[in-house]
Amino acid sequence: MSYAEEFDAVLAELPGDWAFFECHVTVADPLRLADARVALARANARPVRRPDDHDFAITVANTHGRGARAGVVRSALRLLDDLGIEGRAWAGAVYDALRPAPAHRYGP
Repeated sequence: MSYAEEFDAVLAELPGDWAFFECHVTVADPLRLADARVALARANARPVRRPDDHDFAITVANTHGRGARAGVVRSALRLLDDLGIEGRAWAGAVYDALRPAPAHRYGP
């Protein structure tokens, strides 16, 4: 299964009110990590310091908040598919309650 198909499957399983989630990406061939890093740069992928489980972590935001939009992440993962880099993608922690910061009591 390609990265983009796995990402679409993850999005289909999420509840309707998700705020953001961590998308984990691993690359099968360690020699292709530099190519994967360049391809995933548009989604602001963070390399993991201890790659025991996965190589990159991407924060995906639904409507607002810190993270890349799902379409941007999907396009970055499609670049991995187009480059022929094999591996897999899956969801980490999913957060569904994102509340804005309260208004300041004093000040402007």
